[in-house]
Amino acid sequence: MASHQSKIQHLLLRAGFGETPENIDQLSKKQLNEVVEDLFKSSAAFKDINYLPYPLNEKEQKKGAGGFKQVKLFIKSFSEMEQLNEQWIFKMTYTKAVLREKLTLFWHNHFATSVAYGYLMQQQNNLLRKHALGKFGEMLHAVSKDPAMIMYLNNQQNVKDHPNENFAREVMELFTLGEGHYTEKDIKEAARAFTGWSITNTGEFIFKPEKHDTGEKEFMGQKGNFGGEDIINMLLANKQTAVYITTKIYKEFVNPKVNSDHLTLLSDTFFESGYNIETLMRNILSAEWFYADENIGIKICSPVELIVRLKKYFEIEFLELKYLVNFQKALGQLLFFPPNVAGWKGDTTWIDSASLLLRLNTISYISEDGLSLDLNGKPAFEEELNDQRKQNTAKKLTAKWEPLINWFHDKSDDDFITNLIQADTKNLNKELLSGLSTKDKLIVTLTYPEFQLI
Repeated sequence: MASHQSKIQHLLLRAGFGETPENIDQLSKKQLNEVVEDLFKSSAAFKDINYLPYPLNEKEQKKGAGGFKQVKLFIKSFSEMEQLNEQWIFKMTYTKAVLREKLTLFWHNHFATSVAYGYLMQQQNNLLRKHALGKFGEMLHAVSKDPAMIMYLNNQQNVKDHPNENFAREVMELFTLGEGHYTEKDIKEAARAFTGWSITNTGEFIFKPEKHDTGEKEFMGQKGNFGGEDIINMLLANKQTAVYITTKIYKEFVNPKVNSDHLTLLSDTFFESGYNIETLMRNILSAEWFYADENIGIKICSPVELIVRLKKYFEIEFLELKYLVNFQKALGQLLFFPPNVAGWKGDTTWIDSASLLLRLNTISYISEDGLSLDLNGKPAFEEELNDQRKQNTAKKLTAKWEPLINWFHDKSDDDFITNLIQADTKNLNKELLSGLSTKDKLIVTLTYPEFQLI
C-alpha cells in the first residue's frame, strides 16, 4: 500500500507537474482531501497568456488583413509560436493553478490544432484554459467557432453545394463520440449543417447565411433544418460522448488500462452533471482507487511534463529559445505543433531508442550546465562542421542544484528513492548510490529509467 507521501506525490504528478521534495514534505503534513481541495481552489482564479499582441493596426482592424499583411503574419508565425511555447512552459512551471494548466495541456491535445498565426493559437490556448474546468459542452461550442480550429479543419471552405467534411468528421471521431459511433451519412449531413461557419479577415468567427445549406438534414435518425449548434447539442445529448471523454481523461490522469467499473460510474456522473469537468476531476482525484498501487508510477511522463518537472527541481533556464524548442522536438512533443488532428498518442509512443537515451542523459547534461546537450541535428549544407561543433559545445542552459543538494544532504539513500521515484523500485539497483556525494546521488537517482514513470 502506498504511503501518504507517495499518494501526495502521485496526486501532484497527475493533477499537476510534480513538486520539489521540499514542497512535498510540507504538503504531506496535510490530509489528502485537503491537498485535493487546495488544487481546485488554486485553479479557480487564473490569468490568460497575453504575450502576443493583436497583430492588426487600427486601419487594418476596420478593413481586415490584406494579402501582403497575411504573408507577413505567416512568416512571423513560427517565431511567435516558439515564444508562445516558452511563455506556456513558464506558466506551467510557476503557476499556482496547476490543475487548470494540466487540463489545458490535455485539451490542447484533445482539440489538436496548429495554424500559421501565433495570435490565433494564443487565443485558442486561452479559450481552453478558460473552459478547462467548466462545462465540456460550452467548451465544445466555443472551440467549434474558434478561428484557429476553423482554419485548421478548413471549415471556411465548407459552403452549400460544395460541403467540406473535415470538421464534421473530426467533431465526431475525435472530439465527442469516437470512431465507430456514427455513419458516413451522419458526416455528410453534419457537414451541411456547418456550412457558412467561417472567419473574417480580422480573425473572428462569422456565420455567412448565404453560404449555409438551409435544406432538411437527417442526422443520427433525426430530421430537421439543422445548423451547426444543433449538431453539437445532439452530440452532447448522446451519452457516448460522456463515455468517450471520460475514457480519454481516465487514460491520461489515472491509467492507460481502463477499469470498466470505474469508467461506468464516472461517465454516468459526468453525463448527469451536464458535462461538468470539475465534477469529473473531483470524482477521480477523491476516489480511493485513484491512489491504489496499480495506478501509481505506471505512466510514462510526456516530454512537456518532464521538462516542467525538471524546471521545478532545478529552475532550468534555456539560454536561447531554440534550445527549448529543439529539446521538445527531440523528445517528441513540440507545443502548438501536434503531429496531426488526432494529437499526440502518448503512453508508450513517447519512448523510442533515441528519445529514451536523451531522457536518461538529460540529468548529466544539466549537471554540466548543458555543455554536452547536442540538439542541433545535422549541419546545414552551407555550415562548416567545425562551426556546428562549436554550437554543440556551447552552453545551452543553466540549472540551480543547490536547493536540492541542501535538502538531501542529510538524507538516506532510501530517501532519494522515495522522494524522486514513483514506480515500483524492487528491481532498482540501489547499491549504485552507495558512497556517492549528494549531487552524484541525485544524478544517479534521476537517471534511473523508473524516474520517467509517474
